[in-house]
Parts: sequence; C-alpha cells; structure tokens
Amino acid sequence: MAIGRSSTHAKIGACALAVALALGGCSRRAGEPTRPAGAPVPVGAASLSPEVRGLTLLVVGDSWARNLGVGAADADRDRRNVVVNAGEPGCGLMQPVRIRRQGRMIAAPAECNRWPSRWHDLVTRYRPTAALLEVGYWDGQDSQQLPGQKDVSSITAPGFRHRFDTQIDRAIGILSAGGATVYLPTVIDNDETSRANSDAMNAAIHAAVTRNPHASLLDLHGQLCTAAKVCPRKAAGIQVYDDTGHPSGAAHDRLGSWILNFIHADLSNRGKNGGSS
Repeated sequence: MAIGRSSTHAKIGACALAVALALGGCSRRAGEPTRPAGAPVPVGAASLSPEVRGLTLLVVGDSWARNLGVGAADADRDRRNVVVNAGEPGCGLMQPVRIRRQGRMIAAPAECNRWPSRWHDLVTRYRPTAALLEVGYWDGQDSQQLPGQKDVSSITAPGFRHRFDTQIDRAIGILSAGGATVYLPTVIDNDETSRANSDAMNAAIHAAVTRNPHASLLDLHGQLCTAAKVCPRKAAGIQVYDDTGHPSGAAHDRLGSWILNFIHADLSNRGKNGGSS
C-alpha cells in the first residue's frame, strides 16, 4: 500500500502495473476498446486547481485503482493533500472461489477476499474525506468463479450482477462509515465482441450511485471515451494507454488532477447543499 504525497508514487505505480501483467486479466487486453487516434476526449486536467487542499483520499480496488491513485499522488506536486493508495491488482469485490489467470483456474487470492476488514481498518486509521472505489475493470471480466458456481461468470449474468450490487453496497457502507463520500468511476468501452460487459458494468455503477446517498459518480468514461464509444489511443497531445492497457504515466497524472479537482468541487457542493449533490 502506498501512502503519501511525493513523486515516488511513479515507481510504486510501475511496480503495480508489473504485478498486473503477472496476474493477467487486470488490464483491458481481452476486451480492449477500439481507439482510433485523434478522437476528442479530455483525458483529465492539465493541472491541479490551486484551491484543492486538505483532502485525504483513500483509493481502493483493482489495478486501475492503483494506477489512478499513483496519478492523484503525482498530480499533487505541492503536497497539499494526502493520497492513501491501497489499490490491489487482480482484486475486486466479488470474493470468488477461483479465478482465471493466464488461461487456467486457480484459487482466489485470500488477501483479495479480505477487503471488508482491510478497508474497515484503513478507514479507521486514516479517516478519509473521500474514497475512490474502482473495481469495474477486474469485476467487469469473465474471470471469476463465484461460490456455488461451476464455471466463471460475468456482470452480464443476473446472479453475478445481484452479488455485485450487494457487494458494492457493502463496500460503500464500509468506506463511508467515517463520513467520507465514495466516488465510483465508470469504465471505458470494450470492443464490440465484449461490449456487453462494459455496458453492464457502467449500468451497475450508475445504479449503485442512485441507491447510495454517500456515493457519487466519477465519469472516467467521459474523460477517455466519446459518447459514440470511441476511446482513442492518443488524445490531449499524449499517448493515453501503456502497453498493459492501463493509463500511461502522462495520462494517469492528468486523470489524477481531474479526480482531485472533481472531488474537491463535489464535496464543496455537497457542503453547500446540506450533504447532498
């Protein structure tokens, strides 16, 4: 777990992405979207707004969570905020029995399945003002065998979706127990052969925000993809993705600035409206 405010997070992020490659399936390689060059998407913000200070952001979830947490820490060059980066490559909410890794089924990592107690301890220790819960990439794949099932299933299956809804509501409850608002990012579009998975995950994320007053939508999809579901490889003058399918260093830094800017503005708005936005 990475905690802090310095550029050393770039090294941590590189290690995390290397782990993601070893785990296999954390990135969007199987369901990688169509990304023609030049499509107009913002890819975050060029810099952190001067007024963003005093936030303690707890980042939890999968390898994309880890990547975005590195970006948020890098974006805060003046160390005005605290980013607690607890993203774990290859981990989600589903607490499966087995997972598919590099083409074969193995026992699910015990540490991944202990997220309720681990996140509870992090909330107690750091008392975050906001939490970023990103699991849409790992839990959006057909790579997990759930308890009572004989094979893997995905977010498009009713049983998986029901369990996901229950688990994400539980996670939001844990992360918001100290008063934090929980931010749920949408996901980028898969290519047409697996588009149903990303569409179903985005529908589940939107529904979770609607159900939970302590949750807020973070439209990451809108930063990386067009309304026509085009997610370009190059935009805003940078290469958007690295060779693992995660946001590149330049992209995650821009996304980190946008995330902190958005959270600060959203929390300010919630304060002005008595805690609801």
